[in-house]
Amino acid sequence: MEEKEIRIGIIGFDTSHVTAFTKLLSDKNDPYHVKGGKVVCGYPSFSPDLEASYSRVDGFKKELVEKWGVEIVNSIEELLDKVDAVLLESVDGRRHLKEAKPVIEARKPLFIDKPMAANYKDAEEIFKYANKFNCPVFSSSSLRYDYNIQNVKKQVGNVFGCDAFSPASLDPTNPGLFWYGIHGVEILYTFMGIGCQQVICEVTNDFHFVVGKWDDGRIGSMRGLRKGAYEYGATVLEEKNIYQVIYSKEVPLYSQLLKEIMKFFQTGKSPVAEEETLEIMRFIQASLVSEKENRKVNLSEIK
Repeated sequence: MEEKEIRIGIIGFDTSHVTAFTKLLSDKNDPYHVKGGKVVCGYPSFSPDLEASYSRVDGFKKELVEKWGVEIVNSIEELLDKVDAVLLESVDGRRHLKEAKPVIEARKPLFIDKPMAANYKDAEEIFKYANKFNCPVFSSSSLRYDYNIQNVKKQVGNVFGCDAFSPASLDPTNPGLFWYGIHGVEILYTFMGIGCQQVICEVTNDFHFVVGKWDDGRIGSMRGLRKGAYEYGATVLEEKNIYQVIYSKEVPLYSQLLKEIMKFFQTGKSPVAEEETLEIMRFIQASLVSEKENRKVNLSEIK
């Protein structure tokens, strides 16, 4: 018996992810088509003080309506009456706590696109609220599930260290690595796992560089790029080999993440533990403190 198609709602129309996900779910001729659900409606929220948000929402809205037949609703509450699960796609992490709360209260499985929030406290509050209402929540960068990165992840044994990198454009509304460098941090954690105790951060106009010390003595780093080649990847050190990986240009990033999202919507079980997502948020917040105060910062300082 064929499983019932999941009705999906989108909150926030200010990122290219909304059109990419909708196409992958709707276009059965796409070689990377993902089965199991359909975007049926959306609430086109945006941030009026963030150009990367307000300047893009109309274009993405037009494509979703005209090409994919997505219904536009006037509120999150109206959206929740029509869907089984929600993609919170607002590009601005400052909006995520407020926009997540009604979804959580309705107990609809909720995927929150990167960044989960624009600060650690909001991310922690989202999980506390989700636990209170017993609502499943999942957040991740697409880079965690990149085809090449996952292939290396399957091959590596005991990881001794990892040096990850990604573009890291900046925006003061979502400071430091929250805005875009979170991609590289997610790659770092894909290989290192949890347990970072301390970070130190150096920042120039062209680069971010964060070094983390794990509780078992391992060292991991993340280099955020604002000059030169804009690539996503890592060097991964293990007992017998050193692996170097660059993200796949052939297999669409969003298709691999969307597969995980659909499994999550079907099972209600996040593939990334709350503990790991919160440590990623704490890592980024600690790097901001390190940059500001020019010192090593323990993650335990971040409350």
